[in-house]
This record gives sequence, structure tokens and C-alpha cells, in this order.
Amino acid sequence: MGLIKAMVSSASSTLADEWLEYIYCPRMEDTVLMRKGMPKKGGSNTKGSENIITNGSKIVVGEDQFLIVVQDGKITDFTAEAGYYTFDKGTEPSMFYGGFGKGLIDSFKKFGERFKSGGIPTHDDRVYFVNTRYIKGNKFGTPVPIAFRDSEFGMTLDIRCYGEYVFQVTDPIAFYHTYGGNVEDDYVIDENFQNSFLADFLQALNPALAKVAMQKISYDMLPGAVDEISQAVKECLDATWGSQGINVVRVSIASVTPTDESANVIKNAQNDRLYAMNPEMQGARANAAASEAIKSAANNSQGALNGFMGLGMINQGGSMFGANISTQSQEQKKMESMNVSDGLIKEESKSDIICPNCGNVIVGNFCTNCGTKKPDVTDKRFCSNCGNEVDVNSKFCPNCGKEL
Repeated sequence: MGLIKAMVSSASSTLADEWLEYIYCPRMEDTVLMRKGMPKKGGSNTKGSENIITNGSKIVVGEDQFLIVVQDGKITDFTAEAGYYTFDKGTEPSMFYGGFGKGLIDSFKKFGERFKSGGIPTHDDRVYFVNTRYIKGNKFGTPVPIAFRDSEFGMTLDIRCYGEYVFQVTDPIAFYHTYGGNVEDDYVIDENFQNSFLADFLQALNPALAKVAMQKISYDMLPGAVDEISQAVKECLDATWGSQGINVVRVSIASVTPTDESANVIKNAQNDRLYAMNPEMQGARANAAASEAIKSAANNSQGALNGFMGLGMINQGGSMFGANISTQSQEQKKMESMNVSDGLIKEESKSDIICPNCGNVIVGNFCTNCGTKKPDVTDKRFCSNCGNEVDVNSKFCPNCGKEL
């Protein structure tokens, strides 16, 4: 039983006038995954039995449709190419697989049966049209938080997310064998189908996000990682959906929200990072902590005595911390005290000695940058242009000629 391409010049509206029997399927809605083709009688052929297709009948296959020919429950031929075909019971299957590739042939060998020619009459002839368009609008949301290893903070966060996924029937023969069977009308996406698919999808989403996390994508960047998430979900679902003829095409996450506990962890981590980079904010934080400690000490069971002791300890600690901050500030100002004026490098402290070779500040006896021995700076000065030692009474540098 085979399909032979037919050359037709008439419009589809006149098919009934020119052909004894023809089969076609209008464009299917997104909720319909497969539809049984119904023969239309025309001309002098006004009789016929259901599920018996007249030899020589014409079949019209539209865009985004995959035609499957079934004889007595077995797949005998198929086509993925839009066009007009003649139904011939006495020929070998033609199998126009279009762009679906070798996988269809493998599925045909697994689930189908090659019909041997010889004109043997059939008892049950059917054709099914499978919808091969992208099925969009499949929304999902995580009912419970998902653990996600965030690369930015180096910690595991509990997140919730919602979005939408798109799938497509990529192996109609495997899909027919798994879901369609010999349906009498339409195979639709009903509530049971949606619930089953959603359960499979959410089960695959967790390991898929773990794969994405290994690519150093932080939790707040997930909405932009469409390709990475789509590929990871497809790989995780390949063993189930893939073997059933369905594949995920695209996964879009619209929003990612950490749980309240994880949100507090993120906030504290951000604050710690900010304070670690700013000594002045560290001091302000210490003062705030001291104030809270005083209040806590004053309100405990020991009353004012503990409050007084707590105040003394906090003041002592605060003074030490303040002294430390002050010392750091003075050291910073000391490093900045060196200035250039009148063509000379002046030093405000005897400990700040400028290397005559590279201009680095010498702390010990030798320059830590180039190894030059620390010069004796008594009644000496250095050129700001080249660092050469010059006499205190010189008006020009003898090395580069810069006016001093």
C-alpha cells in the first residue's frame, strides 16, 4: 500500500467533482495533536463503508501536517511532504519523510509493517494527520522551591520560577504508537495530557537548572538564559518525551524569586561584601552594634550594673577600633602627603624617602621596587622629572636640565 504523488491543477473546492474519493484535513488548532482523515465521496461514488478507502483515492496533505496510512492497526506508509497523493493498494510504501530524517525510518521499522504488494483487499484502512507545528502557551510554575547553586554568591539558594515552554511532535510515528492509537476523531491536549506533561516537565526542570548552574549562570540571570535552559531541559526529557516522539523546543523563564530565607541570605552576603570594601562603613557598623549591645545589656536581668559594664567594654572596644581606623587614615594621608611643587619632590617626613632611580617610596634601607640603596637626604633634594639627586642650591637638574 503506497502513496503516489499526483499532479493536480484544480482547486481544492472542486476535488469532489473530479475525484471519486478524496481525503483532506483542515488546519488543526493548537489543542489538536492528531486528527483522523475522513474520506469525502464525490462524482458517481456515493456509497462506501467507513474505514475503507477506495483504491485510487486522492489525499491532500497540508503544511505542518504529517500523514500516516494505517491498515488493520499497522502503519503501512507515511509522508511529511505537503501536496496531493494517490492512494494505491498494490504498491510498496513510498515513505516521503521530508525533513524528518532517518529517525522516521527507524520508527517505521519498529512500529510499522511493510505491506507487500499483490492487491490483497484490506478490511480497515485509515489515514491520520499529525500536527507538527510548534505547540505554544504551555505555562509552568514550581509548586515547591528548587535548590539552585548560585555562582555569584557561591551558595545554594531556594528559588521559585514560572514561565512557558514550547514543544513539537518530531517523530509522528512514535507519537502515534504511544498516544494516538486508532482514535476515532481527534487526539487533543486535554487536562489529563497537560497534567501528565507538566509533571514530567517539572521533574526535568530541577536537574536541568543544575546543569545551567554549572555554566556559572547566576539565579537572577536565568530569564536571559533561554538557549541554555532549553537545551538542558531537552536533554533531561529525551529519555521520556524523546522516545515518545515529542521534544521541547524552547523554555522561557519569566520570573525567578528566591524564598524569604534565601532572600535574607542574599541581602546579608551583599552587605558583608559592601562593608568589607569600605572601612568607614565598618566603623559605622561597629558603632551600631555597640549601641545595640548597650541597649541589650541595660535591659537584661542585671540591669544598670551590666549596662555600665557593657558600656565600659564597648567604649573600650570602640576606642580601640576607632584608633585603628584613625591610624589607617593617618597612614593613608601620610602616603598622600608627598606633593610636587616648584619642580621638586618634597618630603614631609624623614621616613618617606624617594628612590632616585625609580621614584618609589623607600621604607627600609633599600628600594623594594628596584633595590637601590636609600640615599642620605640630609640637605638633599631630587629632580621631579628624572629623580636625579641635585644640590640644594642648584637651579637646574644636571641630568635632564629641568628647571628646579
